[in-house]
Amino acid sequence: MSKEIDSTILITGAGPTGVTGRAFKEYFEGKYQIFTPSSKELDLTDDLAVNTFFDTHKIDFVIHCATFRSNINKTLHFVDEELESNLRMYFALASQSEKFKKMVYFGSGAEYDKTRDIINIAEEEFGERLPKNKYGLGKYIMNQHCRNTKSIYNLRLFGTLNKYERYTKNVVSNLCAKSILGLPLTLKQDCKFSWVDISDVCRAVDYILNNEVKFHDWNVGLPRKYSLSEIAKSIGQIAGTNSTAIFELEGMNKEYTCDSNRFHSDIPITMTTISDSLISIYNHLATHKDSLRMNNIDTRWGSK
Repeated sequence: MSKEIDSTILITGAGPTGVTGRAFKEYFEGKYQIFTPSSKELDLTDDLAVNTFFDTHKIDFVIHCATFRSNINKTLHFVDEELESNLRMYFALASQSEKFKKMVYFGSGAEYDKTRDIINIAEEEFGERLPKNKYGLGKYIMNQHCRNTKSIYNLRLFGTLNKYERYTKNVVSNLCAKSILGLPLTLKQDCKFSWVDISDVCRAVDYILNNEVKFHDWNVGLPRKYSLSEIAKSIGQIAGTNSTAIFELEGMNKEYTCDSNRFHSDIPITMTTISDSLISIYNHLATHKDSLRMNNIDTRWGSK
């Protein structure tokens, strides 16, 4: 599919507090005319507002990064409840499919039900279990719909490496911040993930928008899986301290990994190495060392 010079993209979740959306905005700047309304400017849970937006703006492509998490969102919307809000946002956009060419959104490994080990799971296993939490259930319902559309695509993420992630919420950024401040690399428990650099996700979206693809949903990750202990060891090497992770609990937490062969065969992009991703995150946080505060770190990642 050829891209016209005046092609436009709506990127949701790229407002002042957006993390994933910010990366996409930077990647696509200069390539498309970009619309990045904040949630105050466009309430995606309000389908009438979304319909009006599409009626008054020419939108060729949609990159849907916005998500509602009850422990993060502060802005009042038409609906403020995790399951309903996420579904309303997705379906409000999907209902405009006759007005855009393609939409890409980001699913989650939680679609496979995170109450158990998710080990090298393949797309064909989708639907074998129903997610127990609201976030996973919402993503599950979206994927069921997505698979039956002509123009909507789901990149299913398990662990993203993004220098803009909040170090108080994201485990890798958390470890980098602790290392920069000379603190022990403490975590609750070791766990193995399928990781992907956000820049690779941007390139994958670019490819999907401009090429014909075989599938509508993909598990996204590097071919090799990495544990938090391996990540921590690499961060210690980057810092020159050779520090390693200190875990409060023995053993491994529930695995969270995928089979990404479908993704790599359908979307031929070069992937960023885990080392280069960690260096990018570490260097970004190091330039903001004076603003790093350990007071509000998510308790999932252990002591401060």
